[in-house]
Amino acid sequence: MAARIVVPESVEKPYEYYRDNVAKSLELFDELVALGKPRVLFSSSASLYATKDDFEVTEEDALAPGSPYARTKRMMEQVLEDMAVATGLRAIILRYFNPIGSDPDLESGIYAKEPSHVLGQLVMAARGIKDSFTITGTEHPTRDGTGIRDYIHVWDLARAHVRAVEKFDDVLAAADAPSTVINIGTGDGVTVRELIDSFQRVFGQEVPVTEAPPRPGDAVGAYANVDKSARLLDWHTQLSLDEAIASALAWGEKRQEILGYE
Repeated sequence: MAARIVVPESVEKPYEYYRDNVAKSLELFDELVALGKPRVLFSSSASLYATKDDFEVTEEDALAPGSPYARTKRMMEQVLEDMAVATGLRAIILRYFNPIGSDPDLESGIYAKEPSHVLGQLVMAARGIKDSFTITGTEHPTRDGTGIRDYIHVWDLARAHVRAVEKFDDVLAAADAPSTVINIGTGDGVTVRELIDSFQRVFGQEVPVTEAPPRPGDAVGAYANVDKSARLLDWHTQLSLDEAIASALAWGEKRQEILGYE
């Protein structure tokens, strides 16, 4: 979870992304094996998947990482898979879809002053910190032309990690492999325009919106087939898109008190 994660920044600074996400991870994994602490729960990304006509992807579907960030994640998946065959290392690789929202108790949340992800940008526009929210890409082959994503409440994502830790050895035994990949998402696809509509409904008023071309490295998107997470982790999401939006808005009001800045 210490990786660099901003797609456009990875296009601008590929060296830093390969250094921190790949080279340093290699040393970490090697040290874990040497220390006899070989169980790794790895944060990967749905940005690895190739675009599919129906946008629903399983763990076995084709990959086409479209940015240096995504390629670093794929490289580390391959490293873990290879090391798990050759050494005592064991790995569960969670391919996150699009985490949004905050801790429901509002004890933690987004820390970046200007978060790059879509919901953080919407909250900033809603609170007047930004003039408007920008939709990047309006001519994608989706139902309304905007990118499609699987937005998962971050608290559900946290619960998936707890379940993976609790069931680590059982998961790999059930997978009959020294490593395995699991999608972590809701199983539903939501376009950016649909997210904006949901946000405005929860917020209670309209948010100014502008349109722009896709950013470097942006993907059309996908949503998760979640059969494997249900089968191996006995896990499914519990919180709704509206609840994730409400928690993000609540954190936006409280973050200055917690972090000391807007």
